[in-house]
Amino acid sequence: MTFNKKPTSPRRKLKTTYTKKVSKKTKKILKKKWWNMFFKIMIYTIIFFTISAIVLAAILYQKYIVWLPPVSELKNLDIAESSIIYDRNWEELYKIFKEKRTYVDFEDINQNMINAIVAIEDKRYWTNPWVDIKWLTRAWFNYIIWSSDWIGWTSTLTQQLIRNTIIKNERSLERKIKEIYLAYKLTKDLSKEKILELYLNKISYWHNAYGIEEAAKTFFDKSAKDLNIFESSILASLPKWPTYYSPYNHPWRIVWYPYVYEQWNSKDITKIIDKKDVILNKDILDRFTNFIAWLKASRLEWTNKILICNIKKEYFKNEIRVDNDWCSVIEYPDLVPFLNSIRIPYNDKYIEYETWRKDRVLWRMLEDWYINFKEYQDSILTGIWYKFTQSKENIKAPHFVFFVKEYLEEKYWEKLVNIGWLKIYTTLDLKLQEEAEKIVEKQAEINEEKFWANNAWLISIDNEKWEIIAMVWSKDYFDKDNKWNVNITTSKLQPWSTFKPFVYSMWIYNEQLWSKSPIFDLETDFWNDYVPSNFDGKFMWKMNLSTALNNSRNIPAIKMFFMAGWEKSIVNFMHKIWVNSLSINGNYWAPLALGTWEMTPLELATAYSTFANMWIKKDITPILKIVDSKWVIIEEKTEKEYTQTISEDQSYIINHMLSDSKTRPEFWNNYLTLNDRKLAAKTWTSTKQYIKNWKKDVYPANLWTIWYTPQITTVAWAWNTNWDKLYYRWNGLEWAWPIMRDFMAFAHKWKEVKDWEKPEWVKEINISNVSWLLPNPETANSSNIVKSLFINPPTKYDNSYRYVKVDSLCNWEVTSKTPEAAIKYVTLVQFHSLLPNNPKWQEPVDKWAQSEAFKNKYWTNVITRINPPCKRSWIPSEIIIKTTIKDKDTLYVWENFIQFAYKSSNPIIKVEVLIWDTIVDQVEVDNKRNWSYSWKIFIPVTKVTRSTTITLRAIDNEYYSSSVKKKISIRRK
Repeated sequence: MTFNKKPTSPRRKLKTTYTKKVSKKTKKILKKKWWNMFFKIMIYTIIFFTISAIVLAAILYQKYIVWLPPVSELKNLDIAESSIIYDRNWEELYKIFKEKRTYVDFEDINQNMINAIVAIEDKRYWTNPWVDIKWLTRAWFNYIIWSSDWIGWTSTLTQQLIRNTIIKNERSLERKIKEIYLAYKLTKDLSKEKILELYLNKISYWHNAYGIEEAAKTFFDKSAKDLNIFESSILASLPKWPTYYSPYNHPWRIVWYPYVYEQWNSKDITKIIDKKDVILNKDILDRFTNFIAWLKASRLEWTNKILICNIKKEYFKNEIRVDNDWCSVIEYPDLVPFLNSIRIPYNDKYIEYETWRKDRVLWRMLEDWYINFKEYQDSILTGIWYKFTQSKENIKAPHFVFFVKEYLEEKYWEKLVNIGWLKIYTTLDLKLQEEAEKIVEKQAEINEEKFWANNAWLISIDNEKWEIIAMVWSKDYFDKDNKWNVNITTSKLQPWSTFKPFVYSMWIYNEQLWSKSPIFDLETDFWNDYVPSNFDGKFMWKMNLSTALNNSRNIPAIKMFFMAGWEKSIVNFMHKIWVNSLSINGNYWAPLALGTWEMTPLELATAYSTFANMWIKKDITPILKIVDSKWVIIEEKTEKEYTQTISEDQSYIINHMLSDSKTRPEFWNNYLTLNDRKLAAKTWTSTKQYIKNWKKDVYPANLWTIWYTPQITTVAWAWNTNWDKLYYRWNGLEWAWPIMRDFMAFAHKWKEVKDWEKPEWVKEINISNVSWLLPNPETANSSNIVKSLFINPPTKYDNSYRYVKVDSLCNWEVTSKTPEAAIKYVTLVQFHSLLPNNPKWQEPVDKWAQSEAFKNKYWTNVITRINPPCKRSWIPSEIIIKTTIKDKDTLYVWENFIQFAYKSSNPIIKVEVLIWDTIVDQVEVDNKRNWSYSWKIFIPVTKVTRSTTITLRAIDNEYYSSSVKKKISIRRK
């Protein structure tokens, strides 16, 4: 037996043949060489980056640092001159930022204020160097990882002091480098206490209060050394954004207040902001304050948590874990959401509390152990219905001045305005402004007595110059008790019916409907049981677009919403005319057409100014020019290119609709007139439900009135600032109308009378009032024709009106078997909704057309459909009729006494008198089978003749008939 040797695998052969073993000594030498090379690279790298850093530091120092002022001069750095706001005629309105400052030492500032400003602005102030390394590192990390456009770091108090005094306050890398360097120098030269003293004495608290001492006097009428915890939390809130958190202009943004609402209507809230609110809501407010005061809390050692007890779960709208002892463990960052989730029921109401800036300060002070929980509670309760000290300044047109000031700070940052040396020339006409203030104050006092409406406001725009010429927020800017210094013109409010013209404009824009196109105001289920109503709970049936708009009907407006392409189309359209409060992603749906969302009155005024300008859009501004101390122009109003939002032709039509006095309720024209000028107007009165003794009552809430001419657009509003109910027996037009009438008459006193010029392509033609088509010549008459404006006039004729023969028994089609007496000619009218193929739109129209309401409003010989054949006995009844009239008798014009009698197997409904087959009279006989008649008939003068035939025809209840004929003559008496 022979055995073959097993072959060697190629891998094993290679390994045996070519692999060499490396000695341990060789490995050690190679490893040493590698480490030597690594250390050389590291040394060269360190040397490179060190030299680069030195060079970069030298460059940055030479570029940014060398020219910086020494920090030793910081204490003596003052603003030398004020900025001044003027009206359009160089009348001085207000001196801004003339620093009213009283410097106080660190020892004269209450420790509460020190703790509050450190807690909210610089948590690690006492331990960090000149910058907060933790925040700076995190900011750079976010900048690199998230590729942010800017480095969103938080500056220390030292950096803020530098930024608000020595260097320009702008968001840039250059400013941050300067800020960090100067903060380092300042920290090196001064103590932490001295830096904080400088900070609190240098910053602005707005309302011409510079430094902590003047701020304490302005808002609380006390010295900085006497500030309590609550007052300190208020003042510590202001440096972040003094205009936004102003205690006078925007008190809710800093303090906030509890608010009350009906359990069934969470959208209609009442803020408890004044003494009257406290009295009206005393019981539920007491329940809220008692609950806050009853809470007990203790800090959990070595944790960031707090144990709060005496909690009632039913007092919270969000789920909260509570143990058997009514306690809950809450992390300090969750303390603010804890307050926001409180919702306490009482009877049929809820009371809630919403936190704002002051509450964040108090939370930070509690978390950092500056205050205990009892002090925290007391400060929260102190803020409820808190009254700031009233401060009056030497100022003209305060409403407009502070609007301009806030406008400039938002546009240029606060530093530009703070730096002073500016002359600001505005568009305000002081003569008009002062007249507007007088008119608003006078009418508000009248309204308070007659209608319980204690306040009003007005804003007016020059349409030809695109400028704000008057602005009044309230009847008394300095009345802080009623919060009348709140800028209503930039606050978001529901425009309600004043928004409807924009929805109608969409159809004009699409050239699909015109001024007198018919539309139906009928109860309609638009979608999933959405069945809206009108403000008066009634329906006005068929009308044209102008009438629907000027009568402020809701149903036609909602139809316009759907026809215009729903909310996205309307939102995009509104963005074209400055209204940016509407979001393209908002879920408004059909109520958008009724103005249920919010926009500012300033947006509303500018949008209506676009109407007045034939839909030409330009930027509306309150500024004419801004110059510095050397008369270098910073900003100046120039003639800008305009945007034609829609065509002049379409613009003219919508202006014509809003100025069409014939389509308004007749008595409205007693109020909506301006001498002999062309005036477009829109009004709206809101209502609010109140419950007393479990009974709902509807009261008026407020009223908008908008007037515009080709020259001026003005919006006025009358209402209660706290939204209290108004007098229920009211004519809402009387609230704001006197304000509008007096102001617009004064504003136009020296202006020529103008009207909107009718464009060449706008035509006024007759159309059918049933459709927007041309009237049919065969059926047209004055009752079914109306004049309407068109750009593209219709070319088709209307077939909605037709004369047809029908069976009188039931308006059915005439056949060969129809009795002769049953045949009559009527007008067949067919009404169509805007969407005739949509049953939800068409069925209400058809139902109305068959109703008694339709018959009472229109003619009795008009029908809207031919019914299917009705049931009739096709065997004629036996009718015998006789009369005392004989052949060759003579009858006379007008009254004639006759006698006749009949007998029938079916009830007779009437006896007709015909002369030459024309009915001249008839006698109703009440369904009697046997009857004799002795009375008078009337013969018109047109029937005088020597020889004619008189016919007496008895007709039964199925329109079968029998007649008797006599040859007679007819003479005059």
